[in-house]
Amino acid sequence: MPSVLSTKMLTPAQKNLILNLDFSLVEYNAIQTTPLSEINHLKNQRFENAIITSQKSVKIINELKLDFKQVFCVGKKTQQALQDLGYKVVEVTNYGQDLAEIISTNYAHLSFNFFCGKLRNEAIPNQLKQHQISFTEHQLYETKLNPKKFEREFEAILFFSPSAVRSFFNQNKAQHSQLICIGSTTAQEAKKISKNVHIAKTTSIESCIVKLNELFLK
Repeated sequence: MPSVLSTKMLTPAQKNLILNLDFSLVEYNAIQTTPLSEINHLKNQRFENAIITSQKSVKIINELKLDFKQVFCVGKKTQQALQDLGYKVVEVTNYGQDLAEIISTNYAHLSFNFFCGKLRNEAIPNQLKQHQISFTEHQLYETKLNPKKFEREFEAILFFSPSAVRSFFNQNKAQHSQLICIGSTTAQEAKKISKNVHIAKTTSIESCIVKLNELFLK
């Protein structure tokens, strides 16, 4: 039975997907996110055009009771979380770079508020600056590594962020493990360490599980 390590605690449904494919599973949170105390001044504010790139941001935005005219987001799960809360999503892509290109091509006349974590990717702000698009950045949370030493090697490891890759390899090696990454940015980090890197078709945990099954069906 192939062993799998998930660097994020999974939902019961996600866990069952893996177990039902006859894998053994170990899971832990390789990173921890904490809301920043200085964001409280944002409570109950309204913004015209919001850029949101993670489900973690959506959770904090909901707690702050922020209102938006329209939202531009990264990830189908982020989109669903926003729509479940009643927000109007006008553009969604799998990657920040793609979203930034759509904004710079079709919405350059607008100004934006970019909601993100302190360790956010540079793709969106760099693209907006390059095209002289007005935006204000709001950092909502910080990400801390949560390194853990494993005394074994796994056939496959699931990674969902570059930070999780750095956290795992801070304490471990994985010479023979297949590294399955949720997207290209995470894969770039993994490729610094291993040649056995695979990217899920879409940026979702479920897609990572599909890729896992494909690899071990061969």
